[in-house]
Amino acid sequence: MDVTPRASATEQNHRTKGLLRLTMACNERCPFCNVPAEDYARKTPPSAEIDQQLQAFIEDGAGTLTISGGEPTLLRKRLVALVARARAGGIPFVELQTNAVLIDATYAAELAQAGLTSAFVSLLSHVPEHHDGLAGLNGAFADCLRGIDALLAQGIEVTLNPVLARQTQHLFDGFVAFVAKRLPGVTTISVSAVQPHGRAARGSHPEELLPDYSVLAEQIPRARTIAEAAGIRMVNPYCGLPLCVGWQSDSARSVEAFEAARGGWRPTLGIENLGDKRQDEACEACAWRTRCGGAWHAYWALRGGRGIVPPHVVVPPWRGSGDPQAQTIVDARAGVSEESFARLRAAVTPTVWLWAQQLTADSEAPLMDSGCTDLAVDLDPTGLASRRAARPTMTTLRVLHRMLRAMNRTALPASRQLRVHVRLLPAARPDQAAAVAWARQLGVFRVVRGGTRKEPTKDSTRERDKPI
Repeated sequence: MDVTPRASATEQNHRTKGLLRLTMACNERCPFCNVPAEDYARKTPPSAEIDQQLQAFIEDGAGTLTISGGEPTLLRKRLVALVARARAGGIPFVELQTNAVLIDATYAAELAQAGLTSAFVSLLSHVPEHHDGLAGLNGAFADCLRGIDALLAQGIEVTLNPVLARQTQHLFDGFVAFVAKRLPGVTTISVSAVQPHGRAARGSHPEELLPDYSVLAEQIPRARTIAEAAGIRMVNPYCGLPLCVGWQSDSARSVEAFEAARGGWRPTLGIENLGDKRQDEACEACAWRTRCGGAWHAYWALRGGRGIVPPHVVVPPWRGSGDPQAQTIVDARAGVSEESFARLRAAVTPTVWLWAQQLTADSEAPLMDSGCTDLAVDLDPTGLASRRAARPTMTTLRVLHRMLRAMNRTALPASRQLRVHVRLLPAARPDQAAAVAWARQLGVFRVVRGGTRKEPTKDSTRERDKPI
């Protein structure tokens, strides 16, 4: 089974505003590394090339520069000089991504004097043998702790980056408790999980490294409780976990959800994932689908999506209001107006419904730009089979046709699509069959039979729809 992602996907999705890889060489050999040294014919770029990259970031006004690798601390003089030049060039925040194994008190002092503001350190486990095994280096645990202590002693902010694997998935709450006691100067933990890329994908048994999300769904909330009590901020990065795996109650700390919330349903950096994640059948009913990229392709293949369960289910407006924290319903059955669009734009929930009985040509553009994620249409198909449907019905069909065709051309992933749900009002069977055929041809997400020709009452809006 081939579960290898596109070659460029992982690398590009880990870009920050300024990411500079000083070298791809590394003194550890993590079995899960997604940018392993062996993938690079040239391990270390010439100094002149690094200088050009840095100058480009400075001229672009980068607010943050992340110096990464490989392991950048292997090149001590070049690293210290690079930090100093970045700060002298006006970049206020310079972060070092490191395993910290080579950092001692003297090295940390040099980095601090050069102007290093923060370090992102791979502490993989609080159990020494687990850390050393995942780092591929004996004694790495003790050396990593020494490096963290040295950085903190110099006033350099340290964020820890545990990469949860199958070996450590059941111990994460203990990891956070260890950090709170042993490393009280650490205030942030960025929780990653093994990605089925790079070395992890090349082994004969990648499932031996890949964690089980059903286990992490129990561990993450426990760990977050411990972290909160200790004043530690936990965050869920792009290379972390789907929202439903322990993060649904605090989506603002998930990078994908935060970025998606700023961009509505339109394409947004992070949520697109450049093709290395996807939503699957388990995600279709999730009210948070617009804030989450789903799971790695290989997770669906190797784990079958185990542990991925919608925290809130999308409820069509004709079945009720659903959870108000997960969805908003704008009822425009009396007519879609500017007020309807204003309410759509003001909604902050991950799912935003517009419920209409008729669409007009001038509603198409503002609807596509409103932040609406799900469109519910009560459609009267009477006369459709004989092409004698009422004018409002035909106008609505034309608008939906143009909208769906435009979305099909953009080839957006499921998490970014405005989904169209059609409920057919009572009509003759040929007319309903014609409506169903039209809907399937254009890619309407769901078609159901139900409803009445009268304005729905409180009771009738809760009737069970019948999918076709």
